Amino acid sequence: MSDGPLARKRSLLFDLDGCIWFGDVLADGAAELVRDLRASGRTVGFVTNISSGRARQIAEKLTRLGIPTTPDEVLMPVEALAEHPRMRARPTTFVIGQSELRTTVAELTDVTHDPDRAELVLLSRDPQLRYDDLADALQPLLRGAPLLALNVDLRVPVADGRILPGAGALATALASAAGIEVEVVGKPSRFFLDTALRRFGVDRDEAVMVGDTLDSDIAGGRAAGLTTVHVGGDLRTLRDPAPQPDLSLPGVSGLRGLLGL
Repeated sequence: MSDGPLARKRSLLFDLDGCIWFGDVLADGAAELVRDLRASGRTVGFVTNISSGRARQIAEKLTRLGIPTTPDEVLMPVEALAEHPRMRARPTTFVIGQSELRTTVAELTDVTHDPDRAELVLLSRDPQLRYDDLADALQPLLRGAPLLALNVDLRVPVADGRILPGAGALATALASAAGIEVEVVGKPSRFFLDTALRRFGVDRDEAVMVGDTLDSDIAGGRAAGLTTVHVGGDLRTLRDPAPQPDLSLPGVSGLRGLLGL
């Protein structure tokens, strides 16, 4: 096949939800694409805003679905958390999230259930969230504690086309109530994409960020100086102006022609 416009790119960073998979179903052609990318000598990394589990579990799911993957090829916000500037001082942290997140954060710093002791509020999506949890988290924010979210995705696509509220919806509520800005560990922060480049040993000029969300994947890729490819039909955005990808495709299988595979 002749060279495509991305033929000289040597590294591909893929989002997962809505890009590589939809719930427990792989996107059409995703397994074959990743196989051929690796066979061509390119680096493939998965950069996801998923806030539950660890890289090992994500790698196991990819492998089960047909894309053999090691944990070293996956970066999640929780895996990058220890390197975030807000964690350097090891602040006493109030966590909104599932129990496994509290366990992970407790390995980095002191975790408290007492809003009066909290120096930082860390937030992720929690299906068991109660209103009282939000009320408690608000108290340290009103005293000046920063709000750090693993991601600010407003929506999470799951199987059968369902859309669930994401951590960004919760972060928006807390930030609005406290009158502050939320900081983010995952996409679209440049911190997260820069961490991915280091982890995967990828050169910025040779990397492509591929994802389905303008506000997360495309905005993050552009902030990090990467070539960006938007896949899928979701063009919703809260940013003005809207993040503009370098290229757009109906799905990931369309990358074959752009990469000259």
